Amino acid sequence: MSKFENIMITGTITTAKEDSLKIYEILSAELSKYTNKIYSPLDTIKFKGTNEEMYKRVMTLLKETDLVIAEMSSPSTGQGMELQEAVRLDIPIIIIAKKGSRISSTVLGCGKIKEVFFYDSIDEIKDNFVDIIKKL
Repeated sequence: MSKFENIMITGTITTAKEDSLKIYEILSAELSKYTNKIYSPLDTIKFKGTNEEMYKRVMTLLKETDLVIAEMSSPSTGQGMELQEAVRLDIPIIIIAKKGSRISSTVLGCGKIKEVFFYDSIDEIKDNFVDIIKKL
């Protein structure tokens, strides 16, 4: 997994619920076994800059990113902007979402989606996610 040195997790933060935050924590913990540079919505929540500074921060981080993991159980227009920039920068994307979630056909059709993983529980993420990344 060394080809993915910098990994960005995207997901909603403005409407994030406790289970979303837990998923970001789990993803960060699982990915930290393979890389030291993980950017997640948890980092964004802690960031105290202006909206403009937030935008610049995310776009700069994307330039250093090798893989995007998009948690898409809840709609997020900010995440859509991040994913479009990832497509423009030719960064592969993995989508994860709770079973029953609807993923935009625009996102699915962008050509950079390498895997879509639907889960019922956090344990499914723990049990399967690293194998998904290893396949890339």
